[in-house]
Parts: sequence; C-alpha cells; structure tokens
Amino acid sequence: MFDSSSQFNSLQNAAYQLSACTEQLFQQIEHQQTLSSVIDRIRSERDLDSIFTSTAQEIRQILSADRGGGFRFVPGTGWDEGTFVSEDVAPGLSSVLKANVHDHCFGSQYAVHYRKGKVQAVSDIHDAGLSDCHVRILEQFQVRADLIAPVLNGEELWGLLCIHQCHQPRRWQMQDIEFVKKVATQFSIAIQQADYLERLKQKKVALELAKAQEKFLRRQQIISTITQKIRRSLDFDDICQTAVNEVRAVMATDRAVIYRFNSDWSGEFLYESAGSKWKSLLVEQKSDPLVSKKTS
Repeated sequence: MFDSSSQFNSLQNAAYQLSACTEQLFQQIEHQQTLSSVIDRIRSERDLDSIFTSTAQEIRQILSADRGGGFRFVPGTGWDEGTFVSEDVAPGLSSVLKANVHDHCFGSQYAVHYRKGKVQAVSDIHDAGLSDCHVRILEQFQVRADLIAPVLNGEELWGLLCIHQCHQPRRWQMQDIEFVKKVATQFSIAIQQADYLERLKQKKVALELAKAQEKFLRRQQIISTITQKIRRSLDFDDICQTAVNEVRAVMATDRAVIYRFNSDWSGEFLYESAGSKWKSLLVEQKSDPLVSKKTS
C-alpha cells in the first residue's frame, strides 16, 4: 500500500539536507573569495595596518560576528601585554582599537598552545573552563564567545586574529574555524614579508651610510694630503697641480681644472687633471684660443 505520509517526510528531509548542503557550499565559496582577496591584498600592499583593517572588516561581515580584529603582543612582555592594531565592530559595541591589554594569565597558560598553532573556538566564555583572570579580560570587551587564531612570525607568536561574538553564545562551525586559521596564516605571511622588506631597507640604508662615510673619509684624506703638500712645498705650481689631481680622484670625475679669469672676464686654463681618453684643455687652448674663451 502506498504510504504518502512516509514519502512526504522523506522528501522533506531530503529538501532540508539539500538546503543545508547548498548553504554550506555558498559559505565555502564566500570564504574562498575572501581568502583570495586577502592574498591579493598582501601581494599588492605593503602597509600592515591597511591589510589588517580591511581584512577584519571582511571577516566580521562574512562570519556575521560582532567584532573582528588583529591583536599584537608587546615584544619582551612574555605575551602578557598587547594592543589591538585593527578592528571592525558592530554598532553599539565599544571599540577596542588601540586598547592596551594586560592579561597575566595569557603568557603562562595559553601562549604555549598558540605558538604551536592552536586555534581556540569558545562557544561561551562562562562555560569553557577558562581561568577567572582571562574571563575578566574578555568581559571588559563585552565578549561572550570568541574564535582566536595565532598569527606567527616564523616560530614566534606575533599576535592573534580575534573574532568576537558579544551579544550571545555562539557555536562555531568547523568551516569557520578552518577559514579563520587560513586567514591567520596569510597574516603571518604578510608580517614575514614586511619584516623582510624592512631588513632590506635597513641594509640599503646601512650600505648607503657606509658609502657616505667612506666618501667623507676619502675627502678628508685628500684635504689632509693637499694640506701636507702645501706645507712641504713652496712651489705654487706643484700645489695647484696636486689640488686638481686629488680633487678629480676623490670626486671620480673625468676632469678637474683650475681656470683663471682676466679683468675682462676672458681667461685660461692653468692646471688640469684629466682621464687618458680625454683631450687636454691646456694643449687645446694653445692651438685654439677659442677653447678658453668658450669656457668663460
């Protein structure tokens, strides 16, 4: 006998399952699109604050969370102190941006796990076995549930990617956890990229400084050499020739000359130091008087 009620229930269950699968598929597509956007932003931008701020906004919206933000630990504090360096927060909630956070429980109880890459998904901070001191910190920021992923710089715990639910508890889905973990990994890449560029910049500055110092010392040596020769010699020609030779050497130019003006602003080349492939102006002006006149 045909059981219409049973068939209807089966069809209804199948419809529910199809709807759930479709919703999950759309969420996965949105997650992948956001992740691709983060990767493109890291490749095209160099400003970490801009990358973190834009990404926090995208993550909060796609997860329908109350707050998304990037947190950075203060170096040398044992992961007990830090600051939120980026944030996107729902209307009506307090901003934590630039807030200084001191949590003496974190460094001793939680940091070691995050350094190993652990992602923490807390459905309700009052029912997750968290230490009282840590719960009090979260309550200050109106947090009821959170999803936290570590942001590493190499093997060092640089900071945290924080997703907060403030109005009520929330059971985080596995695909949300994996998504936030992937975004945090991209943050880690951005930080390492920024550090690498900063090291290159510092190396370039140090190299330029070394070259400038070397050039300065070379000039000082030239001045000292000229001064010593002036003191040792009373021959004016010798002093002037030494000057043009040394100046051309330190300036790395093709030619250095001493040119004397006459009262009518004509003149002549008196002393010269020139590279071997260049004609001597001293010789040229003897055969062509216009050479010295063209110069003046």
